Amino acid sequence: RSRGLMDRQRLAPNAGMLFVYNNQRRADHGFWMYRTLIPLDIAYLDRDGTIGAIRPMVPCPSDQGRDCPTYEAGVPFYRALEMNLGYFESQGIGVGDRLSLNASDCR
Repeated sequence: RSRGLMDRQRLAPNAGMLFVYNNQRRADHGFWMYRTLIPLDIAYLDRDGTIGAIRPMVPCPSDQGRDCPTYEAGVPFYRALEMNLGYFESQGIGVGDRLSLNASDCR
């Protein structure tokens, strides 16, 4: 989890990274873009997969993690899904939509 999509040069158009937590994360919990080169969207999901928030995240040019902003969820969440920037909008996916995942979709 701590490495996420760091140092990747690209992300396939329909690929992403799913973060799953056993316990609910607070609304002030967030993600950062330290050493992440790809602009991303992140969707914060509740236990049932309903999107509570979507945030755009831009790469952080700093070589120090402490200088990179954190993109707080703004809502409690159990999962977070990172996709290429603009993915959710281009697919017509927004806050209140529910994402369901099959185990075969996750590698």
